[in-house]
Amino acid sequence: MFLELSLCFLLAAVAVFAAGLAASKQRLRSVAKPLGAAMALMLLLTAIFDNLMIYAGLFGYGSGTLSGVHLGLAPIEDFFYAACAVFLVPGLWWLLGARSHRKDAS
Repeated sequence: MFLELSLCFLLAAVAVFAAGLAASKQRLRSVAKPLGAAMALMLLLTAIFDNLMIYAGLFGYGSGTLSGVHLGLAPIEDFFYAACAVFLVPGLWWLLGARSHRKDAS
């Protein structure tokens, strides 16, 4: 259940990223390396800190709603939040920046 929901949110974040990229008139090639670096860092930090927090007993998950795939103690679904942020934040930045530039030009 959570895996399907996470995939829907990831697709929405990628759509916002694509719209923002188009609005900013940048090429994917020019942002691919920073995007990849941000993704790698976010996923690494998620792996480290989610495992630590689960190990410490700060939170846990019911197994009925998860896919059963884990990286250490962290379910794979947790990693979708980080991936969504990597796509959503620059996409929104570009979209909102493009909107403010249009207002300035008027």
